[in-house]
Amino acid sequence: MKHKICGTLKAPALKILPLQEASVKQENGLVYIEGYANTKNLADRYGDIPTVLKSKRNFVYELTEFKKNPVLLIDHVNQLDHLAGSVTEIFEDEKGLYFKALFSASNHPTIAHARQLYKEGHAKGISIAGRFHYEVASNPSLLTLAEIYEISLVAIPADPRSLAAPAKTEEDEEEQERKKQEKSNRQKLEKEINAWLKELRK
Repeated sequence: MKHKICGTLKAPALKILPLQEASVKQENGLVYIEGYANTKNLADRYGDIPTVLKSKRNFVYELTEFKKNPVLLIDHVNQLDHLAGSVTEIFEDEKGLYFKALFSASNHPTIAHARQLYKEGHAKGISIAGRFHYEVASNPSLLTLAEIYEISLVAIPADPRSLAAPAKTEEDEEEQERKKQEKSNRQKLEKEINAWLKELRK
């Protein structure tokens, strides 16, 4: 008996999923977005649960086709004016499908607008397109193989665990580090004062 398959190479199925543990960072004038495009062992908005089928393989995400042309699209529109950038890193780990992408610095209105929305934190969605396999007849919600063909920026996510955070500039990170150091110094000072008071009470 053949298992259920959604999507084909020419007409891939879509999953609009929010980014988990994600951030948009600005480094040396370049804008990067990173996070988990899909998470394993938890049901997404579609009710699918990405799960490793250990009897057949030790992974969920097949990336061979995607790596042939690892671009970051906008709304799955395969045209130059909707090419937001390039995926520079992508792999599967225990949590799911992690990726890092570099936004194009293009001033084209569509690309520039998408880049700015993600930098400001207004847009948070990501979508994966591909061929999805459900190989366990007794539990059809298990997504056991996802052949990824495209990754795209979208407005509305489907997986509540996949949301992008607003962009962090180098100045933001320096400010966070300064506050962290101030807190550490304050805690150290309080500890020293408490120790001194304890000695006085003896």
